[in-house]
Amino acid sequence: MKRNILLLIVFLAFGVTTGEVLAQNDEYYKVDSTRNERPRRPTDTSLPPARDNDQVQSDVVPISERIRLGGSFGLGFGTVTNINLSPMAGLQLTEKLIGGVGATYMWLYSRRLGVNNSYYGGRTFLMYSILPMVTLQAEYEGMNVQYYNPAERRNQRMWIGSPLLGGAYTQPLGGRYTKAVHMTLLYNLNYQNQLNPYTGRNISPYNSPFVFRITFL
Repeated sequence: MKRNILLLIVFLAFGVTTGEVLAQNDEYYKVDSTRNERPRRPTDTSLPPARDNDQVQSDVVPISERIRLGGSFGLGFGTVTNINLSPMAGLQLTEKLIGGVGATYMWLYSRRLGVNNSYYGGRTFLMYSILPMVTLQAEYEGMNVQYYNPAERRNQRMWIGSPLLGGAYTQPLGGRYTKAVHMTLLYNLNYQNQLNPYTGRNISPYNSPFVFRITFL
């Protein structure tokens, strides 16, 4: 009887041990289900979304590419010799608007008429392109002019201001700093008031309120 009970205990112990070993083997050879899953990248909501290289472009044009240099000049020979030099510098403020400044020197000489006058000054201007070949222009020019004082029998000088409005026919040139040539016609709004205080004669350096220029800028 005791022998039978001992055999039963050994049999039960062997069965329990065999079950644990088989269970461990099954767990070892079990397929890892996480191998086929892709690793998840950490999400950082603080970073901006990625942009294509073609979209990453600066809208700011460098100043060196917006500078305009040029001016206008004139030579006239005949009864009166007329020399006009007007260097100009501008900056492209927007795609269609240019602002700038300029200096002016004019010399009128006629031995026959007894004329030997010089004029100098400066101006500031705005040019706005409404069409590829049409440009509007507003300008204010200050000129130091010479006039005759009959009371003292001598020449005197004074400053006169000229607000000018007009337009230009524009042709592109394609230069680095001189982009176009402008055939400009302006009207001097103050022409009738630019008078000699003693004689009442007009002392503007221009012969009429209309001012025509060919400008490279």
